[in-house]
Amino acid sequence: MKTLVVYYSLTGTTRAVAEMIADQMNADLAEIGCTRYGRSAWGMIRAVYDSLRNNLPPIEPLARNVTAYDLVVVGGPIWASHPAPPVRRFLRQTVSRLPRTAVFLTHQGSPAEGALAEMEDIIGKSAAATLVARKADLDEPVMAEKVAAFALVLERHAGSG
Repeated sequence: MKTLVVYYSLTGTTRAVAEMIADQMNADLAEIGCTRYGRSAWGMIRAVYDSLRNNLPPIEPLARNVTAYDLVVVGGPIWASHPAPPVRRFLRQTVSRLPRTAVFLTHQGSPAEGALAEMEDIIGKSAAATLVARKADLDEPVMAEKVAAFALVLERHAGSG
């Protein structure tokens, strides 16, 4: 199963999880580029504002073609109880071309159910699998276990979806 992991990461947490998933699944990796946000106080305020107002920033063209894959795993952080705006922009721009899709989200304590549902609403169907990762668990054995379980679900159901 040819797999692509697409992610947006501002602080590096989502990047780390995306790399773990890509390693586990022997997948290609592509980052969603967006220069609107930074790690400054202003960048964080802008991120929360855009997230709450559903303002979707411009993103750079992806380095990979999603139609060349059997499965695309899309992930990003939760900001103000929503998937980060660059992730929502990517999904909206590519939804008609996405093959089977799985999603993952990272957070520091935000509830994830609503953000996962929002991603599924954008793609128009249930995700093939979902993963939620807390930043605090990143270096713990539980994270490797979660990623392995996520990959196993996707591999077992490679023909469905």
